[in-house]
Amino acid sequence: MSRIRISSFAPRWFFALVPYRISEGLLINLLPLFVVQVAGGTVTDVGKVNSLVAFAGVIGFSFWGNLSDRVKRRRPFLMIGIAGFCLCLFGMGSGDNVNQVLKACTLGGFSMAAVIPSATALVMDTVPEERIGDYFGRFYLIGGWSFIIALIFGGVWLSVSPEIFGMTEAMRSLFVLAGIGTILSLILCFLWIKEPSREPINRQRQFTPALLGRLSVGLIERRVLFYPARSIYFVTRPQFFQLVVQNLKTTLSLYYAFSALLFLSIQIIYIPFPLFLTDILGATNDQVLWITLARSLVETYCYLRVGRLVQSRNSIHLQAWASGVRIGIFIILTLLAVFHSSQYSLAIITLTHLLTGLTWAVIGVSGTTSVARLSPRGQEGGAIGIYNSVIGCSAIFGSLLSVFLVATQGYGFCFGLGTVLMSLTTICLWGLGSVTPEVSRQQ
Repeated sequence: MSRIRISSFAPRWFFALVPYRISEGLLINLLPLFVVQVAGGTVTDVGKVNSLVAFAGVIGFSFWGNLSDRVKRRRPFLMIGIAGFCLCLFGMGSGDNVNQVLKACTLGGFSMAAVIPSATALVMDTVPEERIGDYFGRFYLIGGWSFIIALIFGGVWLSVSPEIFGMTEAMRSLFVLAGIGTILSLILCFLWIKEPSREPINRQRQFTPALLGRLSVGLIERRVLFYPARSIYFVTRPQFFQLVVQNLKTTLSLYYAFSALLFLSIQIIYIPFPLFLTDILGATNDQVLWITLARSLVETYCYLRVGRLVQSRNSIHLQAWASGVRIGIFIILTLLAVFHSSQYSLAIITLTHLLTGLTWAVIGVSGTTSVARLSPRGQEGGAIGIYNSVIGCSAIFGSLLSVFLVATQGYGFCFGLGTVLMSLTTICLWGLGSVTPEVSRQQ
């Protein structure tokens, strides 16, 4: 078959995934609220659901990615993943209890794992080597704006429909609408995606410096925390553990350890965060989405600008500065959790969330850049794979720890521990950046 036609901006199939990504954004942001408010679950059940999604994703990423590489086909697995996710959404819309939601989400986690490896491989198979960095940036940028559209649509729907249907049916119908949107993606993929030729454009898929500063574009923080299986997929790849052993005695190993601590502290705070807004601060579901939207807009706006900034700066020090700002944000959250909320609490949360968006842009871009700069020449791809695996494992552990702490000790203790861990992370990162001048080198 002929190769996929490359347009002036991006392949048309990039946009075929927009309805799917919008539906994904709705699930990611509303799942904790749905589990508690509609399925009658607890904050502990939220942790169970997140863990099962991650576990199903670990299996799915390895299964679908390796199978796609083995049979040299991308389109069927992309469509299988979207179809499975569609069934998950309809299952969520009709789920009456936590067990039904768990089953639907497990199917969704396994199915979603087929989409990203297939889509990524499709980009690599069809885009010339010299344009890969540019097109990956556009691919993630489209995904980022799709996530924002999901927040806008969800916010408008939950602002209006509860007065007509009630909150429970409004939440259910939103997932049904998301399922219908996913069917649209399935149809567009069938019409717009052609299987690439047997001989891919890029026979050797190696890390390229052109991807630096673009790898994290559009990777909204809530998506990373919700689905860490995307990161730990690298554990199943060939030579992974050999690379781990090689890096044990290097400065890079320290950076991995500090990154694990960083993402553990982030996960402890933000997994129960939507429930904190509704249960403690009295926010409505649509207000939760509007607050998330404000942060996501800042994240998306700042990514490319931060990507340019980090090329000429000490990337670990930039990450330490961002972590330092988060200490202040986490202290504010802890105080709001410990003391009674005031009429200004949601306004304060919104302002701090704008800073959260900026800090995530710095953390996301600086992280991959620091790893690539610290790794041996020619081994950047494997080093970033290990880094993503460290993030994924920290996120899964942090998800379980956070809901346990909230259930047994309360939000104040949970947020306080996250603040302490973030403070320790900031000190460690600053010290490492001071003794590691190579993270300032130009790529």
